[in-house]
Amino acid sequence: MIREVIRPQYTSLTIDIPTSYIDREIEFIMFPLDEKETIQNVEEKKHQSLRGVFNQYQDNSKNHLEDNAWKNHILDKFKRDD
Repeated sequence: MIREVIRPQYTSLTIDIPTSYIDREIEFIMFPLDEKETIQNVEEKKHQSLRGVFNQYQDNSKNHLEDNAWKNHILDKFKRDD
């Protein structure tokens, strides 16, 4: 990997590619270093959990039903009609 930080003085730039990179796919990325924080923040947001995302839609009056919801579901699903 080659990384080089430069301060361009013109709008054009010539890049010398190492011989070992010939006939291989390479990626060229250009961004100002003062925007690096912004890019890192975007990448961090991609990896955030969805936990709590839907809190705005919750119905607080039904929170008490959640305590035994799984247990009640299983009991209803597998209850025998003896």
